[in-house]
Amino acid sequence: MRKVISYVVAFTMTAVMVATPMNTIVRGDKIDDLKRQKQEQEQKQKNLEKKASDTKSYINEIDAKITDVSTQLGKTTTSLNNTQEQIKVTKKKLDEAQESVKSQYSDMKLRIKYMYENGDTQMLDLILNSKSITEFLNKAEYITELSQYDRNMLDKFKKTRQTIADSKQKLEKDEKNLLALQKKQQSAKANLESLADSKKGELSNYEDQIQIAKNSAANIDKEISAQQEAIAKALEAEKKRQEEERKRQEQQQRQQQQAANNSNNTSTNTSSGDDTRTSGSGSWGWPLPGHHTISSGYGPRDGGYHNGIDIPAPAGTPIVAAASGTVAWANYSSSAGNWVGITHSNGATSVYMHMSSSCVSAGQSVSAGQTIGYVGNTGASYGNHLHFSVKLGGITGSWANPWSYLG
Repeated sequence: MRKVISYVVAFTMTAVMVATPMNTIVRGDKIDDLKRQKQEQEQKQKNLEKKASDTKSYINEIDAKITDVSTQLGKTTTSLNNTQEQIKVTKKKLDEAQESVKSQYSDMKLRIKYMYENGDTQMLDLILNSKSITEFLNKAEYITELSQYDRNMLDKFKKTRQTIADSKQKLEKDEKNLLALQKKQQSAKANLESLADSKKGELSNYEDQIQIAKNSAANIDKEISAQQEAIAKALEAEKKRQEEERKRQEQQQRQQQQAANNSNNTSTNTSSGDDTRTSGSGSWGWPLPGHHTISSGYGPRDGGYHNGIDIPAPAGTPIVAAASGTVAWANYSSSAGNWVGITHSNGATSVYMHMSSSCVSAGQSVSAGQTIGYVGNTGASYGNHLHFSVKLGGITGSWANPWSYLG
């Protein structure tokens, strides 16, 4: 009974020893979550940096347009100033031409009036005062030329005035067009500057968000480091605890083994205790030649059920196939350790557990008595021994009494 209890306790403690501490698992999950958050922040930062880069490029394009419009506006303003200055000069010339026309027209009117009022007397004076016909004709011709001169000068001044007036009208039209162009360019510049300010605001916002993402990633890195440090400490503490537990259990195992040896020397056990039987009602051979002591038999054991028989032997003792068959599996289990299952023609599967190692592989055909592995203490085992059992229905089937198959 004490042996059964010790195996149950040992199995439970082994499961505890190989298990990862729960707080370590939780912290590992938290680290995975933190890494995912960091990846999200890094992706967010990349997206923001792309937007910031695009915005900077757009601002540069706007600045280039503002420079171009400003240059055009400067040229337009210069042309407008020149035009307005020419308008002033032309207006002055027009005023002067107007005065010249008025003056010439006044002079001509006076001469015409004089000739009209003194026409007969003037002609009589020409005749009486002329010393010869030649002088008379010369004086008459002079009067005619003077009158013609007045008319020519008046026409000339009128044409000059009209030319200046036309020039002034053209300049005023140019001024109007330049004012409209200037207004349009000023509006375009204002709109571009407003758009640039808006994009600069977006850029500033992106840069703030990028910095926030960087800070968040840095904080996550710190938290990951803190969690990893905590995990390392927890694992170190667990390792230390497991080492202490291992030493305690080894001590307990030695004591129990000694008690079992003493018990074997003084008594013979039934299927629920020690058993020195070496054969049953079946036809299979013995799986561990030379070692026939049964340290734990098949059947009920301390509230549970032991599904096979335990045969103690020194580590490395050869284990043989109880009957010919095909290896169904040969691998490692946390509870069975290195174990092998062999299917046989009668539909049963012989099972060999806790080997130090196996020397067969799945799918391999074996003969009765062929070595398939060696005694060990792997899996949930305390002390070198072979756990031999029989299954019906393969690895997922039900356990059967091995004495019904062993001969």
